[in-house]
Amino acid sequence: MVRVNLFGGNCLDNSSYTTIKEKQSGVVMRICLLVFTLLCYSPLYAGEQFSVLLVNPSVKSDVFWQKVTDVMQVAAKQNNVSLTTIYGGGNRHIQLAELKQYLQYNPKPDYAILINYPGGAEQSMSLLEQHKVKFITLEETIVGVERDEVGKPRQRFKYWLGEVFHDNFKAGEQLGKALLDEAINTQQTPHFVAINGHYGTESDTRSDGLVHYLRKQDVELEQVVYAGWNKQEAENKVSRLLQRYPDTNVIWCASDLMAQGALEAVKGKTDRVYFIGGIDWLDDNLNLIEQQKLTASVGGHFMMGAWALISLVDHHNGNPYWQNHDAIKFQLGVITKHNIQSYNWLRNIKDWSVIPFETFLLQNRKSTEYAFDFDTLHSLLSEKPKNAALH
Repeated sequence: MVRVNLFGGNCLDNSSYTTIKEKQSGVVMRICLLVFTLLCYSPLYAGEQFSVLLVNPSVKSDVFWQKVTDVMQVAAKQNNVSLTTIYGGGNRHIQLAELKQYLQYNPKPDYAILINYPGGAEQSMSLLEQHKVKFITLEETIVGVERDEVGKPRQRFKYWLGEVFHDNFKAGEQLGKALLDEAINTQQTPHFVAINGHYGTESDTRSDGLVHYLRKQDVELEQVVYAGWNKQEAENKVSRLLQRYPDTNVIWCASDLMAQGALEAVKGKTDRVYFIGGIDWLDDNLNLIEQQKLTASVGGHFMMGAWALISLVDHHNGNPYWQNHDAIKFQLGVITKHNIQSYNWLRNIKDWSVIPFETFLLQNRKSTEYAFDFDTLHSLLSEKPKNAALH
């Protein structure tokens, strides 16, 4: 029997119709199986997506901290993480207010990454604890009595997973050594002054490293002054120091931005050679080292936010690292005119996706310890990819 198709043409009988339905059903099932398989093997399925709040301690125009943020965004995208950034405005009161506002009016993030301001650590950490947000802190910014009060991760603050930081004391030593070596290599008698950031922060730990190193070398440090991480303030302080100590020829700075200020202060002074260096590996400073206007820069910690995020990917997917550890500590590198050409891959990179961040995941390395060291990063970036966006 042939059915009449009101829209034209012939219809099939019941048996033929059933056979086609079965075939269609089989096709649908095969398509579903294919989609499921593709999802399982897709890089985006490397772990369940989760959210992270980055509390950038500075302002958007801060070159170093924006670099930290940019690198984190790439690491987050590669690992299927939703990353939101708020800014602390360079002030502990502003940072606390911004954090309060965000937690009050937005969905609770799964995790937070922040730097504690001295005098504000307890309030910020208590706020995250109150909202039951697990968090990681960057850098060792809290010292002395305040550090004793907050304790170690998971002691007083149960949602504090751990700390990711570099050795600031060692960084101060490294910069001091690079400056001293260059002065001695050019047969100059070194006369040191130091420009620090804020009181009671990581800059003090950096300058402690300098003091320790110079004592071992029997070299005198004339004075340590504070310039609040500000380029203009550093220029002003250096100008006054040069009047007070006219023999000064080595200027140690706790940041690259302040080293730029120190360089401005000595412009036009042709009576001596100055050896100036800072910490941060800012692109401008690396270019100035190549031009032999600055002496050295210590850095690599622009990666610390990405390292923290990578550890959260592992944690979220069941890795026990943060159950067994309370910190990730990494070393910094030193760049001078003698090795600047080895770091051409680093200067002015626009596209940080050239770094395969998933390589650092413990779940991919089959290891219990992170390889967040400069040699590993260097080996990944030493060959500039063809599609890398460089100046």
